[in-house]
Amino acid sequence: MKFIHLSDLHIGKKVNDHSMIDEQRYILDRILNGIKEEKPDAVLISGDVYDKTTPPLEAVLLLDNFLNNLAIDGLTVILISGNHDSAERLSFGAERMKKSGLYIKSIFDGNFTPVTLTDEYGEVNFYSIPFIRISDVNHVFGTEIKDYSEAFAFAVEQMKLDTSKRNVLLSHQYVAGASFSESESAVGGIDCISKDVYAPFDYTALGHIHKAQNIGSERLRYCGTPLKYSASEIGSDKSYTVIELLDKKQGSTCCEMRFKTVPLIPLHDMVKIQGSFEQLMRTKTKENGFATEDFVYAVLTDNEYVNDPAVHLRKIYPNLLNVSYEGNGRTAAFYNEITAGKIEKQTPFDIFGEFYTKMHDGAEPDPQQQDILKAAIKEVWGEDGEDV
Repeated sequence: MKFIHLSDLHIGKKVNDHSMIDEQRYILDRILNGIKEEKPDAVLISGDVYDKTTPPLEAVLLLDNFLNNLAIDGLTVILISGNHDSAERLSFGAERMKKSGLYIKSIFDGNFTPVTLTDEYGEVNFYSIPFIRISDVNHVFGTEIKDYSEAFAFAVEQMKLDTSKRNVLLSHQYVAGASFSESESAVGGIDCISKDVYAPFDYTALGHIHKAQNIGSERLRYCGTPLKYSASEIGSDKSYTVIELLDKKQGSTCCEMRFKTVPLIPLHDMVKIQGSFEQLMRTKTKENGFATEDFVYAVLTDNEYVNDPAVHLRKIYPNLLNVSYEGNGRTAAFYNEITAGKIEKQTPFDIFGEFYTKMHDGAEPDPQQQDILKAAIKEVWGEDGEDV
């Protein structure tokens, strides 16, 4: 039984207010080509299909096109919702879609009827648990569980798994031990689940974490996003995962398995460049191993601030995402000179004045700047600001 594991498409996502829809359209086409070459029995999509619970029209149309193109004879598609999806919106028309081989599980209702496929080794049962919280389990089953792993384990117990057969799970959760990137904004508020909860399954297709990784073994895997969605993912490779489940010997806890990843090359890469403003303005296409059309995070090393650097840099790098400054030597030297005893003897006005002078080669704030500073100090500290 061969299947392809995808997750976290985040269709409709914007990175630093830059729409990724064209990049997503391109990469989904690459994935479709790969599916046609691999000829799998199933495609699994483990949540966060959209980036927003109310996706824009262009995102809905792109997903519709992708799923329509997956209507290949004999191909089963199983999809669950993630924390970024609206379970109700994603489930629209789900019952009717089953007739075309598309199975959507977006609402947690306690029904664990698997999608069962058969090959020369027998049955493979595909179970689905969309993104859930402890409260979802307690509401559906009338329990009073307070631990995340316990809640998820209770849900798995209700499946009454036949472990003599091959069992696969689609799950969109944070598993303990996984490493994540800046683009997973919701992870910090979500409790983690022990990897031991997933032990009964021959393979678990995880979603939620954007970095491709195995948790303990190849049988418990995040396939990652098909595209880079934050600066923290620069330098990482994107791919989709292909799994083949073979025979499950009598008495074995898991079946034999083949595992591989297929690289995904984006339309535009995401890179970080660093140098002075003048150096970056002189960069030519394909210099330094990247194209100026890539998504660029620029780090300026200038000691002085440049006026509107993004306006000028965008003429060279049309997909510029962000401009920041590297901490310069004078700033570090100033902080090294600071001591608690010294600050206690200075007013806020004195401290700022010294900082300004250090940053401007000995020049002092002009009278207008001093008046602005005094007004700000007075607003924060009141009439006693000069004595603080």
